Amino acid sequence: MSFAGINPDGLSMLSNSLDFRAESISSGANLAMAPLERHAKGAIADRVGTRLSSIARLLHIAADDFGWRIEAVLAEDDSFGPGGSPWDLPVSKLELALGLPIGVDARTIGVTRNEVRELSEKSPAEIAEYFASQSRDEVSLIAATHPHLLSNLDGAPPWARYAASDLLMAQRIAALNDEADAVRDVLDDDVAPLVIAGLAGYLEDVEAEAGELQLWLREDRQILLFDPNGDGRVVEVFGDLAAASDIAVVVPGITNDRSNFSEGDGGFRANARNLHERSEQLGVDGVATIAWLGYNTPDHIGALVRTAANEGHNDLIDFVAGMDSLAGNRHITVIGHSYGSLVTGMAAGEGLAANEVVFVGSPGTSLNHADDADLKPGGVVWAGIAHGDPIGAGANPFGNFTPWGQLSDGLEQLYEWAGGEPAIKELYHGVSPVHEDFGALEFHTDGASGHSQYFEPGTESIDNLLYIIAGMDGAVSIEIPEVIEMAPGPIGEPWPPIEEGEVA
Repeated sequence: MSFAGINPDGLSMLSNSLDFRAESISSGANLAMAPLERHAKGAIADRVGTRLSSIARLLHIAADDFGWRIEAVLAEDDSFGPGGSPWDLPVSKLELALGLPIGVDARTIGVTRNEVRELSEKSPAEIAEYFASQSRDEVSLIAATHPHLLSNLDGAPPWARYAASDLLMAQRIAALNDEADAVRDVLDDDVAPLVIAGLAGYLEDVEAEAGELQLWLREDRQILLFDPNGDGRVVEVFGDLAAASDIAVVVPGITNDRSNFSEGDGGFRANARNLHERSEQLGVDGVATIAWLGYNTPDHIGALVRTAANEGHNDLIDFVAGMDSLAGNRHITVIGHSYGSLVTGMAAGEGLAANEVVFVGSPGTSLNHADDADLKPGGVVWAGIAHGDPIGAGANPFGNFTPWGQLSDGLEQLYEWAGGEPAIKELYHGVSPVHEDFGALEFHTDGASGHSQYFEPGTESIDNLLYIIAGMDGAVSIEIPEVIEMAPGPIGEPWPPIEEGEVA
């Protein structure tokens, strides 16, 4: 026999049974007390009675919890029920029954609607302060009734944002399934072959998206932000963000969106995942990494202008401020790859609550010098360029719409011709961060090649990135500037070379 759904009447019977069992246990506890006390076993009697009373109390709570949720499932109305909602909100009893953790009774929570409405106008630090003053049940209610708000609320506790995002994904799956049913109804009718072909393709896309989101929920992914609108925005965490001492935010470049976020090992999320896995392999504790697809990345041609970065860098500022507002002294690193380095650079220029900023495969950051980055006190700016990355030669890795795109076969030689250094100082969006005039610390990226291998396992690049994230600056292998190698000797000439066998 196939599963036909949960029977609310059966759940109601279970609730009544739990209540009955609770009464029986309470009665049994009272009966046990008398003979034990008569035999001078008062201490034992107290322990037995306390334990049984605790069990009875939990059963009462479970029965009451089942009760109001069953009522919500049966009613499916748009009001909270007798006595009204604890706040005047457009949320159904059914939504509350599905969204709140077991043991949270929305009828007893006194958060006001105005408090929630005002959260979107507060700074991340103010938001963090507000949630620190709320009970877990109160925060759970906000997540269940305002998931769109809480999922995107920088400064809110990570566990609550995960819960809100899960609810948003479940709602999205339900909407997609309804859409699929509607398309199937049309396909069952007598419609033109051209319409059938178009709808069949659309149905395939809808079913694929619903299946992908189901997978996300089944895998218990830590989705901090879920927004399906437009190209979609997703933020995913690897590691224990609430307890992490070192947090890395990875900012992507062009053509990344929700549809390809998890695209096998080539999806953008793999960059943050690889970093966290490397921290586990090396035994570096306390690291959490974040794949931040928190802005609408540009398509190929859009990489030549700053429109997407102008629109997205403020969101990055707020997100990092939210990470900084978590309890404890967090060491925060922001890694901008490709066009993401422009977003990161613009954010850093306006004030970014990060200890380290890293630019990899950068087409320019909008900053003229590393000193222009406004970071936490003592903040450090790093940069890396992979051998053969076309950006390092001033070439265009974004497509074939410029003459540079026709030089793909000769980029390796062009890079070598430049002596392994950037061929030009000025790139598409300002000074190359790996140019000596920029003033960043340049780290080695051996093992990485081309434009997209900076986070690949087994490379010196990913190890150096991890060392930066963990605050292990001394372990980072850096490029020594020529001016240091040729430091003047005692009479103003270069130091003589050290002969074999000599001690420096």
